[in-house]
Amino acid sequence: MRALEIIVTITQDGKLLVNSPIDLPVGEYNAVLVLEDQPISSSIQTSVQEAQALLRKYIPASRRLSQELIEERRLESWSE
Repeated sequence: MRALEIIVTITQDGKLLVNSPIDLPVGEYNAVLVLEDQPISSSIQTSVQEAQALLRKYIPASRRLSQELIEERRLESWSE
């Protein structure tokens, strides 16, 4: 027996979607499902938006930090 902590999604039409861990063999399993009283309130998208809003106080949206990092790495690689 194994205990798994996973996130499930209940769709509008009442289906339960489960993303199983990769290391589980294909097959049918008997399972017990325990749901929290409330859905998860902070989704990944919400967390990303909150982080972006925090950064926007200091860094304008027009500035591309990822491109700056890539350029810095290129310059470093040429000097090696």
